[in-house]
Amino acid sequence: MLRASHIIYENATKNVSENKGGCPMVSIKDIASKAGVSISTVSRTLNHYADVNPRTRDKIFKIAKELNYFPNAVARSLVQKKTHTIGVFFGNKTNSGFDHPFFQDVISAVREVVGNAGYDLLVFTNKNKERATYTTLSKERSVDGIVLLLTGEGKKWDHQLTELQESGIPCTAIDVPLVGEKCGFVESDNFSGAKQAIEHLISLGHTTIAFIGGDEISKTSFDRLRGYQQALMDHKLGLDPTLVRLGYFIKEKAMEETRNLIETGKQITAFFAASDEMAMGVIEALTAIGLRVPEDVSVVGFDDIREAAYFRPALTTIRQNKYKLGSTAAEVLLKIIENTGPSSCPVVLPCELIVRESTAACSRRE
Repeated sequence: MLRASHIIYENATKNVSENKGGCPMVSIKDIASKAGVSISTVSRTLNHYADVNPRTRDKIFKIAKELNYFPNAVARSLVQKKTHTIGVFFGNKTNSGFDHPFFQDVISAVREVVGNAGYDLLVFTNKNKERATYTTLSKERSVDGIVLLLTGEGKKWDHQLTELQESGIPCTAIDVPLVGEKCGFVESDNFSGAKQAIEHLISLGHTTIAFIGGDEISKTSFDRLRGYQQALMDHKLGLDPTLVRLGYFIKEKAMEETRNLIETGKQITAFFAASDEMAMGVIEALTAIGLRVPEDVSVVGFDDIREAAYFRPALTTIRQNKYKLGSTAAEVLLKIIENTGPSSCPVVLPCELIVRESTAACSRRE
């Protein structure tokens, strides 16, 4: 069944006389003429109004098919003042977002939900418009709303977020506290997820646990640090700030900080990394200096990206429901665009501990 987003109006299409192949473009006026009905009847039929006579409806659809009629999206958008396009922005300029293992499932979910609602997805990948902002690019492409995915880029995005919140453009963000009349955000319960990770390690006998965090700015990083700290305090293990390092969600940086921590001489028996990619970097760094995982040191990650299960040793991690993150963000955005109800933001989704091969009982007395 066609949705309301597929409404066609004759006064919007009458100025388009030819298609790209040079053949006359069929309008609803042509259908009305051949069917012997009014233009409004054709319009109501194509939009599935219930008050159209069934025989008339069947006749109009048959004629539309015979004439190879199809709606003109540009004309439709001029009338409705909507393009039925959702924009997606990635804060990390080093990749398109599709290349990032975490966002692959998220963006697939966004695409499915908005597609089912009659919207197309436009991914902004132009890296040359350094001075363009989310707001200006959204207005240039006339998108009806945007989904924002940032990956630890820090304060460089703050001015853009403020501008976006004040622009009135419908927007939802994932893991970014975007608040406004037309804004909402969805996040995983990063605090509780991090607590689960540390409590798992403590249950295995580990008491000297290092933390490789994200950055010093993002809410995601801060919440995972708080979860790490809270679990240690709950078990009266104390907080050692020298065991906390920042990896900025970069594998190579996590490897560097792992080496630095081992060189301090502290008897670290476990690492918790704020992302799976960093956790893999931790394992590679430990292996390179002759430490075995998990026999000598246990490692836990966060995200449960696809590679986590196939890495060796298979990674114990905190699973975020990536599909649910994307689908919920899309659903919230559609509510904002279509004014169908409150956005109920923020939406916080639970995390789950996934135990694999990279953690084991502590074999060293601390």
